[in-house]
Amino acid sequence: MIGFHLRRRRPTTAAEWFTARRGGSNPRLDRQFQAWLAKDGTHGEEYALCEIIWEVSGEAAHQVPEPRRLPHAAAALHRRAAALAIAATAAGLVIWFWPSATQTWATAPGEQRTLLLEDGSSVTLNTRTRIAVRFTHREREIVLQVGEAYFDVARDASRPFTVRTSLGSAHAVGTRFNVYLADRRLAVTTEEGRVLVANAATNSGVLVEAGRQAKLRPGMPRAIVEPADLTATLNWLTRRLEVDDEPLGSVLEDFSRYTTTPIRADTPAIAALRVSAVLRTGDVAALEATLKGAFGLTLERRGSELVVAAPGTDETMSP
Repeated sequence: MIGFHLRRRRPTTAAEWFTARRGGSNPRLDRQFQAWLAKDGTHGEEYALCEIIWEVSGEAAHQVPEPRRLPHAAAALHRRAAALAIAATAAGLVIWFWPSATQTWATAPGEQRTLLLEDGSSVTLNTRTRIAVRFTHREREIVLQVGEAYFDVARDASRPFTVRTSLGSAHAVGTRFNVYLADRRLAVTTEEGRVLVANAATNSGVLVEAGRQAKLRPGMPRAIVEPADLTATLNWLTRRLEVDDEPLGSVLEDFSRYTTTPIRADTPAIAALRVSAVLRTGDVAALEATLKGAFGLTLERRGSELVVAAPGTDETMSP
C-alpha cells in the first residue's frame, strides 16, 4: 500500500499568512512567519493591515487568542522610560508610557503640545484638543474626543495603532497622518503611508493613501476620499493658518480656535467676503492688520467677543 503525504504550500502573501496563522500556530510555522517578516520591511505593514481590516469587519473580536505576556516586559519598559525621560526633559516634551490606565491629555486655547509615546510614536495636539491614550501589549489606541491631532506612528506589526472618534476610526501602521474632529465632521489626512478609515456606525472602511483625505459626517455610509492639500492641512504644526479664497466668516471661526475671545463678523455681507492669506494662529493684531489692509475693516470689542466691522459701526457707541 502506497501512502501519500500532501505538503501544504507555504504562505507567500500577507493575506495567506494571516489565514494560516488564524488556523493555529506551531513552532515551525512561527519560524517561517518570522523569516517572511524579516525578508522585506513592508511585510509587517501588509500583515498588520490584514489584521486591521479583519478587526474593522467586526468578525474577530472574540476569535483571536490572547497573546502571552513577556515576563520581563515591565522591567525593560522602566529602563527605557528612564532613559527617554532624561533625553526629552530638555526639549520640553511630554512623555507617556504603557502599561497603565487610560491617560487623558488636553490643550487650552492657543496651546499646542507634543506627546512622546512608549513605542516611539508621537502625537501633536492642536489647540482645544482632548485625547485619551491607552496602550496594551496587544494594541495601541487613542480616542480623539474633540479637536485636531497629528500622529507620527512607529512601526509595530504586532500592535495596530488606532485613533477612534465618535464618527469613525483611523487604523494605521508606520505612517504619518492628521485627524480633525469638530462640528460633527471628521477629516483624516494621510501624509505618509496608508490609513484605513472606518465609519463607526456602519463599519464600512476606505483606504486613504498618502496625499489624500477622507471626510466623514453623520449619516454618510462611508467616508469620501479626495486629494488633500497637505500644506494647508498641516500648516498648524508651524502655527500658521493658510486660507485660499474662503469666506471670512469661516476664517474667523477657525481663527477663534486659537484665542480665548471669540471673533465674528458684524454682518452677513462681511462674513461673505472672500479671503486669501497666511495668518499666524492666535495673533489678533496681525489678523486686524490683514483685514484693515485688504478691506478697511477693524476689530471692535463688544462685551465678551471681538467683532470685525466697518469703521464707525460699533453698536455700543452712543448716537
